[in-house]
Amino acid sequence: MIATATDRLDRNFLGLALRCGLPMMVLLVADFGFAQRNEPATEVFQLAAGFPRENALNVPTGVAINLRFNQAVDPDSLKFLKLVAADGSEMPCRKSTDLTNASITLVPQNDLRPLTEYSCHGSERVLSRSGEPLVPFARKFTTGETSAAESALPTFEMETFDGTRSMTTILFGPDRRLYAADAFGHLVRWDIDDEGRPQNRTVLLSDPKKSRQYIDLEWDPSATSDNLILWASYSQRLAEKDDRYYFTGTIVRIKLGGKSHEEIHEETIVYGLPHGRERQGGFDTLPHQPNGLVFRDGKLYQSVGSTSSSGGPPNWGIPEQPLSSCILEFDYQSIDAPLDVHPSSGIDPSAPDSAVKIFATGVRNALEIVSHSNGHLYTATNINDRGGPQDGVPDDPDILGDQNSLIKQTTPDHESLFLLQRGRHYGFPNPSRAQYVLHGGNPTAQIDPFEISDYPVGTLPEDGFAAELMFEIWQHGGTSANGMIEYQLETAHPLSGCLLSCFYSTKKIAAIRLGDDGLPVNVAGLRSAEGKLPLNGPLDITQDKRTGILYIADFGTQSKFGADGSLKLLRSSTREKRSPEN
Repeated sequence: MIATATDRLDRNFLGLALRCGLPMMVLLVADFGFAQRNEPATEVFQLAAGFPRENALNVPTGVAINLRFNQAVDPDSLKFLKLVAADGSEMPCRKSTDLTNASITLVPQNDLRPLTEYSCHGSERVLSRSGEPLVPFARKFTTGETSAAESALPTFEMETFDGTRSMTTILFGPDRRLYAADAFGHLVRWDIDDEGRPQNRTVLLSDPKKSRQYIDLEWDPSATSDNLILWASYSQRLAEKDDRYYFTGTIVRIKLGGKSHEEIHEETIVYGLPHGRERQGGFDTLPHQPNGLVFRDGKLYQSVGSTSSSGGPPNWGIPEQPLSSCILEFDYQSIDAPLDVHPSSGIDPSAPDSAVKIFATGVRNALEIVSHSNGHLYTATNINDRGGPQDGVPDDPDILGDQNSLIKQTTPDHESLFLLQRGRHYGFPNPSRAQYVLHGGNPTAQIDPFEISDYPVGTLPEDGFAAELMFEIWQHGGTSANGMIEYQLETAHPLSGCLLSCFYSTKKIAAIRLGDDGLPVNVAGLRSAEGKLPLNGPLDITQDKRTGILYIADFGTQSKFGADGSLKLLRSSTREKRSPEN
């Protein structure tokens, strides 16, 4: 059965109709076609959007400043972006870029002063990658009192326990050992001493070609200290001539029998999932690959990233696929492994007896899925790093003209935490599933949730658009939210029930407290007694539920592909020393 979708011409224009859509019927067919577009006219190099907003008040003193430009920035000119207080003093900041070099984050080295006006400046000495000078700008904002939410949190002491670069995932085990994997095919284990420090580093698996890029580890629901069953998600760097160059996403089940390598058995469960390809920090990387794994109610869920920035060409090698930019649900206990989901397999996720189904759509790139004790599934997604028409949206057949020429704006900051529900859509277009509208479209002449105002008024979002289940964490420093856990401790704790999320670009760990409706009520950064925690780019987090110690995969700077990364632990500053056996 071919892809079907509600004809948008038959929709009524009554504003933002939030309704659950049924999963679409799809036959998995590869589409390697590329739409032809006219090159957009050259624009002057300027700031397109930023956070905090212009003249914002009550900005948290621990804020990170995010600036988004309409062109890629020359990294050598970042030094000419400055944060200045009203008295003229410059605030030292760590500056970093995203993959596009068009989104820049300034992280003050210390907390800003409360009730103080600041200005973020960019001069003409800031250059685009092509050498064009920036149109100068100055954006003012004023800090508020010290955050009450942050003041109420416990403080943490941080230690670096391993200097390994490019660690992508970390997980505490039922055997009271720590496990982690990196972007070059290494799966590593540590013993834990009585103070919670990892020791006796052991490499369990090593890819001699360094082809594997691990992205997530998850324990099987039946795993115990005597029955260690670990699941892993990774993609591979195959040669370009390989017909699976863009389809190496793999889920494996690893049985660990003991300390020796010979007792490790790995079984491929699923393979052939889509991903992009890109050079980053001098390495061939796999952007937006099949990501996080989580088990719930007898099923396995996985987030699979997009293969483009905004749903249309240009892309990272292949157009969006029927199994990209979505949350997949696997009936893992009935899979006849290995299950091939490459387009050539002809697998149909809409078939009643299919072992893989599409649970939710419109999820651009979500590293982690969390099954919370409140009964909900959560994920957080990276925004569209869209600098304008050069990052294409797909053409909607129900809208006249080329939408890529029509939608000229830089995408608003819609980086959000999603409460996931079956059959809902979270805003990222995928034409292979007949989903064309970016985010919330533009349904009314008023300001609509997650709107793209360049769309004609009356453009509805895709069916099942879940605006009421999306919380804009970018307003709380949540740019590039990645690894995430629910904080759980065997005894009562101020963080119990909070989601702890790695905010990669703003270099912090955030505690997200949830309300009775399952949505956030406040977001606050974890801190040391002295102020900010000095992280380089936290990507994943795990916890010892007995001691409360947190372990962080601090991947490092994106432009260096984690060359400055390491592994860290956080322990409560007010802890009482105790043996983990107590």
